[in-house]
Amino acid sequence: MSTPHSHNTMPCAKDPEVGQPPRPEADRTVAPLAIKSLTLNSTRSRTGTGNFGGYSMANGAEKPTVMQMILEALGLRNQAQNREPTSKDIGTLIMLGVMFLLFVIGVTGFFIMWFTEYYNNTMLENLILSENSDTAKSWLNPDPKFDTLLKAHIFHYPNIDDYLAGRADKIKVVDVGPLTYQEHTVKDEVSFNKNFTVSFRDRKSYKFLPEKSSIGEDEVVRVPNVPLISAAGPVKRMKALERIPVSMWINQFKEPLFKNLTVFDYLWGYEDNIIKLKSLGRGRRRFGLLMSRNGTSVDSVQINTGEDDITKFSIITQFNGMPQLDYWEGEECNRIDGSEPSMFSPHLLQDRSTVNVFLQVLCRKVPLHFEKEATIYNDIDVLRYRTPMDVFAHPDNNSANACYCQNTELCLPSGVINATKCYGDAPIFPSFPHFFTGDPKLYEEFEGIEPDAAVHQTYADIHPRFGFPISGASRVQINIMLDKTPILRNQGRRLKNTTILPLMWIEITSGDISEDVLHTLYISTFGLNAIQQTLKYGTLLISVTSFSLIVAGVYYLNSRREEQLQESKSSAELEALNGEIVVVHHIDMPVPLPAQEGSSHRAAQ
Repeated sequence: MSTPHSHNTMPCAKDPEVGQPPRPEADRTVAPLAIKSLTLNSTRSRTGTGNFGGYSMANGAEKPTVMQMILEALGLRNQAQNREPTSKDIGTLIMLGVMFLLFVIGVTGFFIMWFTEYYNNTMLENLILSENSDTAKSWLNPDPKFDTLLKAHIFHYPNIDDYLAGRADKIKVVDVGPLTYQEHTVKDEVSFNKNFTVSFRDRKSYKFLPEKSSIGEDEVVRVPNVPLISAAGPVKRMKALERIPVSMWINQFKEPLFKNLTVFDYLWGYEDNIIKLKSLGRGRRRFGLLMSRNGTSVDSVQINTGEDDITKFSIITQFNGMPQLDYWEGEECNRIDGSEPSMFSPHLLQDRSTVNVFLQVLCRKVPLHFEKEATIYNDIDVLRYRTPMDVFAHPDNNSANACYCQNTELCLPSGVINATKCYGDAPIFPSFPHFFTGDPKLYEEFEGIEPDAAVHQTYADIHPRFGFPISGASRVQINIMLDKTPILRNQGRRLKNTTILPLMWIEITSGDISEDVLHTLYISTFGLNAIQQTLKYGTLLISVTSFSLIVAGVYYLNSRREEQLQESKSSAELEALNGEIVVVHHIDMPVPLPAQEGSSHRAAQ
């Protein structure tokens, strides 16, 4: 006979009135939870200790493949366990590896090209004057196609006799020239030193180019008698016992204050009686304004080769064996740390700094200021530098020039420099051509002096990367000061004492640029610049592109990971749910509770 509870109990459950006494209600609810926990734990045990990503590492068990381990590392565990990766997944991984490699290369290249001077320094290593290098060989004995041009302009005095006789109001001077010469320079007495310097003397040779000249070398000009005027000062400073016989010898020669000479003799030398005097000529027999330039120079120069530091390249370290000059007063004016005129340190050009060039004809360094970027020969980019307007200014106008006047007997108005000590006590006062930038007082007695910046100012068009002059003009005028002493025999009585007489001016320019040279310049300018820009923006593009692809690849893999995690979570929950239902159906039955006093009594009744 069934009881009222018989329809609510499971078929396998025992009737509480027949079987064991029922358990407390709390115990009845614990059993299903414990079983559910066991079910979930049994599921989690698949990835327990001793496994790699859920793969048993026990002996005899199958080991994971490399691809599976990579997928596990990327979080694609379910894919690694249940099936082989797809070709799309493999392609993504390969793409990520390649993009990461490109990204590293791109970022490294980007940093090098944008924030270092590695590219420029690599190119500039070709300039280093290391012994036996191709660069040094070309510098020591350059190809004649790179020869410079020397253009000489002589000041002719056609009316000087009329002026001295009082028949003319002003001294007329005529700028005669140019007389153009091809100047070939090689290095002589070369010595490469252990302190990364090289010592040498210039050896120059000249070839007259009549087709580029306005007059011939046999043209006769009337010019100042330079040996006579030069002897005035030294003779005046001699002791009386020496001065008297020397003056007598000079007066015996009856040398005129101005004389007629051919252009060739005036420039390249002629025998002169005054020069032959031992006390004045120092063993020489000839005089010519350019005679000392023809042949091996008496001056030795030492420059830095750039081997230890490319920023020091071409800086002069010694002149005639001395680290400093002794012509001027003070350390600053006697410093010779300017560049050699044929090449400049490229690093000085990068920030358009002032460039100092040491000019032997002036016995001092001269600053060049950056003016502008220019284009020459149609498409060659250059940096144009010019001499400032106050290079030869009086110390009252340019205090930096004070030390060029402090150890001289006379500091003249702006426009000239007293180089007497530099020229063996001869009263030589260099200036710019036609006294450009000079005080008009210098030429107020002259007719024919016409200063013009376009024609008379020094400038240099410098290669922006390698620092050598491509074009330009170095322009200097040689003047002599008249010192009215007795040896002149009152020939210059109408001339003011300390009058500056212009002798000549020279212009050093680049030679004719051939198509071959232009092509080389074009390649060195545009070719290397194009390579640099390509590398700069190419590394930037590679960095950005590879980074974008890496982000896209990681996003794709992360999406797959999320999908796999979602699938894994759903699968785990489903298994857990199935396990709980089965246990409850077979096990979760009412468990008899222990009999209590009252209830058993009521049951007995």
